[in-house]
Amino acid sequence: MSTGTVQVRTSVSPETEGPHSAGKTARPLNLFAPITLLSAFLLFQTELIAAKYILPWFGGTPAVWNTCMLFYQSVLLVGYLYSHWLCSRFDGKTQARIHRRTLLIALATLAAAVLLWGSPLTPAAHWKYVLPENPVVHILALLALAVGVPFFLLSTTGPLLQHWFSQLSPERSPYRLYAISNLGSLLGLLGYPFLLEWLLPIRKQAFLWTALFTAFLGLYCWQSRVVGARAIDLRSSDRTEKGSTIRAGRIIEWVALSACASVMLLATTNLICQKLSSSPFLWVLPLCIYLLTFTICFESSRWYKRPFFFPLYFLSVGLIARTAMYPEAEVDAIRQLSVYCLLLFAVCMVCNGELERLKPPALQATPFYLSIGLGGALGGVFVVLVAPHLFQGFYEFHLAVLAAGLVILKAAWSDRPRTSRSWLGFNRGREAIGHLAAAVGAVAGLAIVLGVMRANVTQEAHDVAHLRNFFGVKRVYEKDGVRYLQHGAITHGGQYLADSLRMQPIVYYSPYTGAGVLLKNYRRIAGKGESEPLRLGVIGLGAGDLAAYAAPGDTMRFYEIDPQVMQLSTGSSPAFTFVQNSRGHIETVLGDARLNLEAEAARHELQRFDVLVVDAFGGDAIPVHLLTSEAMGVYLEHLKGPDSVIAVHISNRVLDLTPVLRALAAKWQLTFNHVGSFGGVDWVLLSRNGKILQDPLLYRPFQFSDAPVLWTDDYSNLLSVLKK
Repeated sequence: MSTGTVQVRTSVSPETEGPHSAGKTARPLNLFAPITLLSAFLLFQTELIAAKYILPWFGGTPAVWNTCMLFYQSVLLVGYLYSHWLCSRFDGKTQARIHRRTLLIALATLAAAVLLWGSPLTPAAHWKYVLPENPVVHILALLALAVGVPFFLLSTTGPLLQHWFSQLSPERSPYRLYAISNLGSLLGLLGYPFLLEWLLPIRKQAFLWTALFTAFLGLYCWQSRVVGARAIDLRSSDRTEKGSTIRAGRIIEWVALSACASVMLLATTNLICQKLSSSPFLWVLPLCIYLLTFTICFESSRWYKRPFFFPLYFLSVGLIARTAMYPEAEVDAIRQLSVYCLLLFAVCMVCNGELERLKPPALQATPFYLSIGLGGALGGVFVVLVAPHLFQGFYEFHLAVLAAGLVILKAAWSDRPRTSRSWLGFNRGREAIGHLAAAVGAVAGLAIVLGVMRANVTQEAHDVAHLRNFFGVKRVYEKDGVRYLQHGAITHGGQYLADSLRMQPIVYYSPYTGAGVLLKNYRRIAGKGESEPLRLGVIGLGAGDLAAYAAPGDTMRFYEIDPQVMQLSTGSSPAFTFVQNSRGHIETVLGDARLNLEAEAARHELQRFDVLVVDAFGGDAIPVHLLTSEAMGVYLEHLKGPDSVIAVHISNRVLDLTPVLRALAAKWQLTFNHVGSFGGVDWVLLSRNGKILQDPLLYRPFQFSDAPVLWTDDYSNLLSVLKK
């Protein structure tokens, strides 16, 4: 994603400068710098605030951010088109007048949002339920409603201001605005997870953003009046070089290179968030790398050197292949993150570096910007809309890596030595031939590497099914007499294939884990009769292992957000039969658990659970909205009484969630009991009746050194709970 700040310096002849150029214009042009800085800062802050606000409405799934990126890239393209239309059709005075009206429309939409919702950028709660069956369309509609007009206005700032600047003051370099814009972008990205997210709840973040946006509008309005007052004909079409045309093939190259980098950005973000968590910090990291490569490549042509970045690409692919040789769950998450980020950097450097080498003359820059914007939007469409229906895994990542290899091959072939001129930065023909062979071999080797990565996934295991949708990739496979359900890199339950063992829970739900001990012994611990029926709630279905603990007369109610997971356990021919063969009565509810529990409470349909199992945190990617103070309030509302127990599964390779649950226990006056670690399986039990959790089978003394961390719907930060 580019902010449109890449600037190829525009120059005009002295005859066209007009009487008001040169030194007399220095003072009124001073506002270009603060407007550019503030615009880039607000642009990226808008993305993060809006995305984090709506993330809980869609189960905290990583696909939410990529869908948001699709929206932002599409609106950015529309902003480029608007700027091109404005600059090519009207003189300076008309441009300024039209754009001031756009500023007023943006301000009016924010004022309307405050009146209707109580705060800007944050739609009212009833918008959660508009299109639950189509999350992608739902997200796009929400963003268009909440931030569409302000984001569109911010997206026009880079190209429009740089056009005005280069035309009004041709003797001054526009690269200063370019540097300021990139500084604002990085400040906006890094300032959110490391500062704003720590300091303020999300609605206050939105109000602070609005205050800065109002200041931005004031500066922008003043600068547009300066442009209008100078009454200079700023139409870019009047300054194009006669007879200059851009070949269709070159435009296709621009779009393809931009799309390749965009796909790599979104695919890497998807993979990282699946392995860790969908949070602003992990959204920001890949985007910062992408912007950094854009800055390096376009700041000066001397920074992108093929002899350095081509080998870096091959090295990073080799590291990915080496990592893939091991079972994913056994690879350190930080090492995985580092390797993915290195490969993202290498691929984006190659794509954006080649894009910079193919940039047009200065007066043809607008089509170049539009091509970059179109490529970014097409990359978003491919990752968000096409790939989930086309692939059963995250193979768009592999395609982007392979496409970068083909870019290298094309560069090597296009620059092969026909004369004595240098090639790939080397002058000798022997080196040229060697590097051409290396490029060809690298692409062939890359195809082999990708095959090895794919084969490694299925080695020593028999695949039963691969599924993918908005909520991620699911794999069902059989190994050593057990059928497993894998979501991302984490196993979410399994079932023995032998008939005699088929109803025995395993993995995180075996009789020796916290949940297993609680469910087997709850009647005795709570002083209930052996035949007294229990009502049990479970957030997260997985393979349905917990259904094995339901006794005759018991009712177990599962909440599951992913329809494909539901189908695997409850369909006509389920892959897992715990639900089908359970001795108790099983109920299933499709949709986000918290939204459904809130809706049931609003309808006065309290579930009165004896035990509520929250099993949405067993994987590395956690839905934060299920661990906030407000979420705990919803859970407690649905419990039967003080003897009821909430069991939370917190096994995680990267995050330590005990400080969060200790804070929730203190907030709601609950007894906290950490039951673990059985084979690395961690459960936390919470109850209003502390005596319930003092049973010898459940009580485990633990000493904690970290301070409690309370999360709310308005405030949460994963950096505070990273494992040390």
